[in-house]
Amino acid sequence: MNKKLLNKLMELTDIEKEQLKSHKFYSDYTDKSIMSSNSYYKIPVFTEDFFKNQKIYISKHNRYADYPNHTHTFLEMNYMINGHATEYISGEKVVLNSGDILILDVGTSHSINALGSNDLLLNIIFKNDISFSLSNIRSLGQDRNIISKFLLANSQFSKYLIYRCQDTEDQIQIIANQIIEEYYNPQTFSKKLMDCYLNAFMILLSRNTSLNSNKVIKSQTPNLVLYMLKEISKNPKTVSLNLLAEKTNYNRSYLGSLFKKETGQSFSYALTEQRLLSAYDLLSTTDLPITDIIEKIGISNKTFFYKKFEEKFNTKPSAIRNK
Repeated sequence: MNKKLLNKLMELTDIEKEQLKSHKFYSDYTDKSIMSSNSYYKIPVFTEDFFKNQKIYISKHNRYADYPNHTHTFLEMNYMINGHATEYISGEKVVLNSGDILILDVGTSHSINALGSNDLLLNIIFKNDISFSLSNIRSLGQDRNIISKFLLANSQFSKYLIYRCQDTEDQIQIIANQIIEEYYNPQTFSKKLMDCYLNAFMILLSRNTSLNSNKVIKSQTPNLVLYMLKEISKNPKTVSLNLLAEKTNYNRSYLGSLFKKETGQSFSYALTEQRLLSAYDLLSTTDLPITDIIEKIGISNKTFFYKKFEEKFNTKPSAIRNK
């Protein structure tokens, strides 16, 4: 991030000056539009009246005092620029480190422990739009790999996603920083640039959504199944139930039954899905001959490949290549 902007964001706000003295929370609710705390939620509910004709609203989280439990009617992103933060999301403890991004779904309640002098947390909220929703982040990636499809199918389990800096592409932080800089220092064409950045950002989030992003799904799904899903995603050409049985010392039939029970689909079906998704990606992004792609994804029967591809995508592989 631009050093000048970073230094500006680290400066004390008026509320921070008061909180630094007393370490007691001073409300910033007057800067936001809220429903009454006597509402159904019994906690402050922030609404989206303060977007002022923009798609996003960015604010610095005030340091030195605990921020009380609250919820909102929009998608919210907490971006840890520097330092650390401890949040409680519906009572569950989550620690953010520098570069981490937390995406909170509409209606998700959370509180934040007091930040220190070297901590910088930015709140980025997205105006309600089909593009800016947790389900859209997941669904954008559903045609990329079997893990994204699994997350989408189990979206009811989680109201948030975490993107750890060490587990995601650098571009996520780069684009996030560009969005922030254009927001705070608008120039000619800033609005058009922001629209482009936001679209790219949502696609990057989708591409980086993984089982690491969803602690709730991990806690409710056996480690063996998570391992099998990851192996299908990483090694679709060579992975098999026999190979996984050798690696895990579990019976092949047991692994197949467990996978079907937890995911709702057979191992062979999930593997074929991943191979077809990989083929689609290769057809769209490379000049490899279709016969080479079929071999590369691990399918030996060409007739089977063409039949399954057309069933899934309602078009021939050659049509994808011609596009």
